[in-house]
Amino acid sequence: MGSQRRKKEKKKDFVKPKLKVGKTKPKPTSHTELGFKAKAIGLPEQSITKAHTPRETFNHYLSLARHHSHTARREALTYLQSHLPEDVDSSLFTSISPLILDPTSTVRAAVLSLVRAIPTTSLAPHVHLISLYIHAGMTHLAPDVRADSSKVLLLLLKAEESDIPMQLVTRSWAKFLHCFGSLLGWDLATSPTSSSSTAPSAHTDGIKWNKVGNATSIDGIANAAGHLEALSLFLRLGLSDNLTRETQAQRQVPVYHADTGKHLIPRNTTAPYARLGLFVEDKSGLLSTVWSTEDTSARYQLLKPMLSGILSGLDSGRRQGGEIGRTCKYLIDFLDKVKLETEKLQ
Repeated sequence: MGSQRRKKEKKKDFVKPKLKVGKTKPKPTSHTELGFKAKAIGLPEQSITKAHTPRETFNHYLSLARHHSHTARREALTYLQSHLPEDVDSSLFTSISPLILDPTSTVRAAVLSLVRAIPTTSLAPHVHLISLYIHAGMTHLAPDVRADSSKVLLLLLKAEESDIPMQLVTRSWAKFLHCFGSLLGWDLATSPTSSSSTAPSAHTDGIKWNKVGNATSIDGIANAAGHLEALSLFLRLGLSDNLTRETQAQRQVPVYHADTGKHLIPRNTTAPYARLGLFVEDKSGLLSTVWSTEDTSARYQLLKPMLSGILSGLDSGRRQGGEIGRTCKYLIDFLDKVKLETEKLQ
């Protein structure tokens, strides 16, 4: 029985099917069904026509400030300027501050325009962050970036009715002085051999105006003039207190006993124990006796070792004449006057 059943099954494999008129041809055993069914799922919450809130749109353009395309970065800054919210938070400054060093000039110009449009009340708490990128821009390899960084600094120094200029002066006095020295090609670390005279012509040994001075192009002269304008305003804000009559009157008229000052904390520095190495952290070695620059006398003491190098560089610029020469001549007269008045008060 078993053998007959197997023979019948084998015989079925070789039986040719009979085709009849009007009947559907049978499908082969190797046929693959290709039919499918589709079903639609409706998700109305994910519609692309959903309206975004102004804050969501603002954050979107804020993220475009880091876009790889300079056109997208510039357009994002333009939108941010025209849609500034009333309460500007730190995310805006975190995104736009690095663009001070952007390689594209149009983007840097858009950053400058945006910073100018921000109210000073919102800008003041974030001046320290912006100043860090200004320091990096002043020592940048590209001359255009260095020039635009001075423009941002000058804009902040001219901020009226706010404490932004004094924040830059008191918090970054030494750093900005060294950045200006590097920017203008002045050697502020080395002191000339002849330092007894206060005349600027006596401090020209070994100091050359080698980076922004002696410029043959119009752009180079304009950049140098911008750097000197920022330096002039920075020094005037930091040292002008010594030239006021009120300060001189307070110093000349004793209020207490003549020996009272021997038993008080020294007034010439806000870090009286710095000479003992207490309550200070001097990693650079430049602030051995003066750490804080909150008062004018402390700032002058920090400027004093660099004064000969600054006067030498200014004297080299004065000889060029023109706008650069006039600015250098004004700064030389101003620093000589500050030095004379400060020595009288001490």
